[in-house]
Amino acid sequence: MLMPVRSTNRMTLLDCVGLGINGIIGTGIFLLPAKVFRNAGGLSWAAWLAIGGVCLLVGLCFCEAAGRADRNGGPYLYARDAFGRWVGVGVGWMALAANLFAYGAVARGFGRNLSFLVPALNRAGPQIALAVAVIGALAALNYRGIRPGALTSDFFSGAKLIPLLLFVGIGLFFVDWQRISFSPPPGEARLEAIKLGGFAALFACTGFEYVPVTAGETDNPRRNVPLALFFALLGSVLLYVLVQIVFMGTHPDPAAADKPLAEAAGAFAGPWAGGFVAVGSVVSSFGYLTAVALVTPRYLSALGENGELPAIFARTSARFGTPSLAIAVTALACAGLAAFADFDRLSDLNNAAVFAQYVPTCLAVLVLRRKRGPSSLTLPLGPTIPVLATLGCILFLNGIKVDDVIFSLATLAVGLVLHAAWRVFGRRAVLGAE
Repeated sequence: MLMPVRSTNRMTLLDCVGLGINGIIGTGIFLLPAKVFRNAGGLSWAAWLAIGGVCLLVGLCFCEAAGRADRNGGPYLYARDAFGRWVGVGVGWMALAANLFAYGAVARGFGRNLSFLVPALNRAGPQIALAVAVIGALAALNYRGIRPGALTSDFFSGAKLIPLLLFVGIGLFFVDWQRISFSPPPGEARLEAIKLGGFAALFACTGFEYVPVTAGETDNPRRNVPLALFFALLGSVLLYVLVQIVFMGTHPDPAAADKPLAEAAGAFAGPWAGGFVAVGSVVSSFGYLTAVALVTPRYLSALGENGELPAIFARTSARFGTPSLAIAVTALACAGLAAFADFDRLSDLNNAAVFAQYVPTCLAVLVLRRKRGPSSLTLPLGPTIPVLATLGCILFLNGIKVDDVIFSLATLAVGLVLHAAWRVFGRRAVLGAE
């Protein structure tokens, strides 16, 4: 009997788990604990649980939606199938924007993490140059096929966990447990502190949505994608809570930290530990970059493939089968963002844009149940989980700054105008040429 031949250029379950871990765990957990502490005080560990719980509910919605799809696109595809073309375009465009912001943020944060070991990188100029170089190298790697990028992601998803696990495993013995409290910052209500701290932590919890974006290039996507997404997200959130507890219980001045985990490790175990965690933060940042570099072009190519933007963006390399133009365009856009904005600014913009794909996906689950029937992973309790996930997103949306809301609305308007222009003028030109 002839056995089916497995493609060597498709992603496995392990690849999907690696992509999920790399998408979630990156620069954020190494740089954000101090910001979370400033917003939530002694409740900062609870802020991670709160935003992690909301993301886990959203992730479950992604799992069910992914169980009905075997094409690239992720949240764009779910929104398009559930609510039609225009909503799908808006979600796809904002998903692309969120990934561009995240890619640029971590590319800039890469040099900031490395500056603990290479002081010359404390300045903006060298950080920008390094960010552009890394983005260019990853674009070249991903042009050569999804498997090289996926294997690189697999390696870094494992390597990045080592320093975090050691930080927690050793640091728990040095924690001053009197610092772990239920007290918000002075003058702040507990719920408000958890909300603000959770919003600050959001950037480090996003990225699980990368897994279903490459479904069209994954083996058995209706099984592998939901499993990888759920376990990568759950494990990451639990690790984050422990990391925050060790940080706030060992750092001499948690609110003033610049490189929180490296400084905390240096305080409780000596300079060697600080250096080791700093190396780990660089590895983790690069691992995240391998994941986001793999996923981001697929949003643009999916929009081109479905006719929302010019089909040229879906054009693939004849040799490697990768969306070559989409890879080049997204790399240029990310390099530009990294040159003109720092990690903190770009991470805030990502937080504002990311809800534009989370809320529609949660609502799409309820619609797709009626339109498309059962999923390979149907959530229990009827509409309860999608509704709770939506309400959780709305709660944390209140933490978005007005300037970021305006920027996000302007970004959405640009995407919709480009789509409208393509439908009116671009298709006319194609039909005229025929």
